[in-house]
Amino acid sequence: MALISEGQVCCVQCRRPADILLLRIAPDFFACQARAALGNAVPRLVARYAALDPFIREVGNALEAELRSDRPPNAAYLEPLARVLAVHLARHFGAAASTAALRTGLLQHKLRRVEAFIDKYITEPIHVEQLAAEVHMSPFHFARMFKQATGQPPHLYVVMQRVERAKTLLRDSELALIEVAAQAGFGTQGHFCGVFRRYTGFTPRTFRLDSRAALASCVARNPAI
Repeated sequence: MALISEGQVCCVQCRRPADILLLRIAPDFFACQARAALGNAVPRLVARYAALDPFIREVGNALEAELRSDRPPNAAYLEPLARVLAVHLARHFGAAASTAALRTGLLQHKLRRVEAFIDKYITEPIHVEQLAAEVHMSPFHFARMFKQATGQPPHLYVVMQRVERAKTLLRDSELALIEVAAQAGFGTQGHFCGVFRRYTGFTPRTFRLDSRAALASCVARNPAI
């Protein structure tokens, strides 16, 4: 599953026949549902790739089945599904977008400070104790608050940031895989390849080839890019 933030451009290329279900939630509708469920703090959705979420999968399947049926679309059935999907996204895939945190999450300035620390030291080992110290919190309390704000525990968040850094390097550079692994903070090329495949479904080499082919295809269709 991929979560694409508002305004983000995404290009997908499939190596084999596949069914793709695209669900779009209007920003105003999302904000309304999130505010009603979570209070005044409306979260900013954070883009995710290769995410696993059984709940979203089931909601998507239910929406698809309804729209594919011979019956006319039933708003009384579809609207509650859309509302619960919006709230689920806000609770599990959002970062605080106001000066106050989501009720039990990190304050925005602390979250930004942690994100900056991870970005700065992404090539090095990063431990939860370091992140907690950066915002003057105990490791246990920090880990709980961080997960409330981002939907992920600190360790997994760091891993996903390393994967995203590796994706950028694979797309935009000619670095050898061992160099990509080092610059993304993985100890060995073997560890990098294993983690990358686990969270993306592709080997690094396949991802590099596919992403460049997809970009070339997008440019061919849209010369202005």
